[in-house]
Amino acid sequence: MFQNKSHVTRVALGAGVIAALGLTGCTASSSSESGAGEATAEGCSSLAGSNIELVIPYDAGGGYDVLARLVIPGLENALDATVTPINRPGAGGLLAINQLSAAPADGSQIGIVNGTGAAAAILAGAEGPEFGFDDLSYLGRVAIDDLVVTTNADSEYQTWEDVQESDGFRFGSTGRGSSDYIVANAMIETFDLQNAEVIVGFDSQSEADLALIQGNVDAIAGPLDSRRASIESGETTAVLSFADEAPDDAGDAAVFSELDLSEDGQGIIDGIKLLTEYGRPLVAPAGMEEETLSCLQDALAAAMEDPEVLDQAEEMQRELSYLSGQELTDEVVPAFEELPEDFIEVLESSY
Repeated sequence: MFQNKSHVTRVALGAGVIAALGLTGCTASSSSESGAGEATAEGCSSLAGSNIELVIPYDAGGGYDVLARLVIPGLENALDATVTPINRPGAGGLLAINQLSAAPADGSQIGIVNGTGAAAAILAGAEGPEFGFDDLSYLGRVAIDDLVVTTNADSEYQTWEDVQESDGFRFGSTGRGSSDYIVANAMIETFDLQNAEVIVGFDSQSEADLALIQGNVDAIAGPLDSRRASIESGETTAVLSFADEAPDDAGDAAVFSELDLSEDGQGIIDGIKLLTEYGRPLVAPAGMEEETLSCLQDALAAAMEDPEVLDQAEEMQRELSYLSGQELTDEVVPAFEELPEDFIEVLESSY
């Protein structure tokens, strides 16, 4: 594995790194299929009665904050411990993880990561992350970002084919290095969109969405969670989905299995999909005692099947997608070393 360096070994991915890994991102309701099964924290006493901080790298009320607080009751039930959410925003979500990676590896601090953004910054050698993939211990992934491209429902772009035939297409973005910028940049490169550009400067996803609805940009590329409300209201149209099958919220969107991609284009898409597979993991500092790490991993596995967590997730319309810490460590993180140089160049040009 590697640290915060832009150099990556260039290896052909063949049919695609995601297919090679065999990772599909199971939902919480089927998490037993990816190894959660009957996993519990029973017999784990090393953290019982302790106080654990769960660091959230964004302000209260956002998607990561909601997700972290959602799993806390399950963690507390599994660990017989107190888990306290700590919001620590800054540096696009990297400040908190920089600090966490240097914290004592004793189980007293864990955190939720914007995996897509953090991984992209590490791979691009961007300023910001003071940690590499090996500076974190992986408890498991709690969700993924189902990426979609949405357009104004009243615009001339109602299918991905319309976008491909465009000239001067405008993607909206909250800024360089954000997932909406990276994905838009990847789409421009993969499909050679003529005279396309990414318009930056929006302070939030909701502000970018408003710009789309008002016709100031032609599309936004980003997490479905941030797009769902405008899709359901009929103000925007999902024209492209990165999922293997178009999600229910974006049933008419094209998916990549339907598109004719060049070898280089497929490598770029595989890279985006791998970032998505990394998703939103819970992590802790590296160097943790094996017993403590196993305890936290088992607790998260149990939390992802905890009825209280699942009921709350359904009520809040938050889709959970569990992947074990061991699978992240053994399969997803090593795959970052095999990404093609074309994709790394897309990342580097996104900062």
